[in-house]
Amino acid sequence: MTDIKEKAKRLHILDDVIVEADLSGMCWGSRYRESEEEWAKQLERAAKEFHDFLRDHRSQDMVVLDVVRKYKDVCSVCKDTWELDKDDNDVLICAACGAEIEEEKP
Repeated sequence: MTDIKEKAKRLHILDDVIVEADLSGMCWGSRYRESEEEWAKQLERAAKEFHDFLRDHRSQDMVVLDVVRKYKDVCSVCKDTWELDKDDNDVLICAACGAEIEEEKP
């Protein structure tokens, strides 16, 4: 068994928040691109145009902005990434800290 008395639970926490801009609608002929490198170059040009737009407020078509929340599951005891293991008695424990896992309710 383990020396840790507290039982661990899975915590689903917000890990990061970013804003993504989909500029692919600004790249004409994107369906017929020659290679991924060509696609990257087209997107770089679109990003520069969008940057210029933000600077001088010109009208811009087909720009989609999304707020993206990235979550991760962590142990409630040690806050490390949620990963399970079993001890010598086949009891589920946290792989990082060894705390016994509290049963999750459906």
